[in-house]
Amino acid sequence: MPSHSQTVPYETAYEWLGGEPRVRELVTRFYDLMDLEPKFSALRTTHAIGLDDAREKLYLFLTGWLGGPALYIEKHGHPRLRQRHLPFKIGVLERNQWVACMAQAMREIHVPEELYERLLESFYNTAEWMRNQPDAVEGEAQMPQLGVTSKVKDKLQQILSQYGIAGQGGGV
Repeated sequence: MPSHSQTVPYETAYEWLGGEPRVRELVTRFYDLMDLEPKFSALRTTHAIGLDDAREKLYLFLTGWLGGPALYIEKHGHPRLRQRHLPFKIGVLERNQWVACMAQAMREIHVPEELYERLLESFYNTAEWMRNQPDAVEGEAQMPQLGVTSKVKDKLQQILSQYGIAGQGGGV
């Protein structure tokens, strides 16, 4: 999200992204990729056969999370993300696939680089917080451990490389 220490031409990430049509475009591409790309198959299995409900809920949530209208809260109440995701197995694999799928969706709809990097780090931290499985992989902690920015950026680079998501500029 934009910090006040840097000059950003927009008040919110929602405006920076392009508002309602661009949030819809991002969510649509994210779920299309999840549904079509074999590299996201573990993530896909955590969802119902039909994705329409998930698409709508993510759109509503992201709209408010990015600083736009609080559509999710108006319709469903407080998101309670972790609580709502507890029934689903979310381990390192699912976290990584979610982040990689979102990164690829953002790349494919051409999210501006600075916004991409900020959102990607925020998405990673949120996905890490959703982890609820004690599955240590490559020495990772068994339960969610949010790291400092440099550790998060290193982890993101590793995930994106693993899933073949190309970086732009010098960032993740």
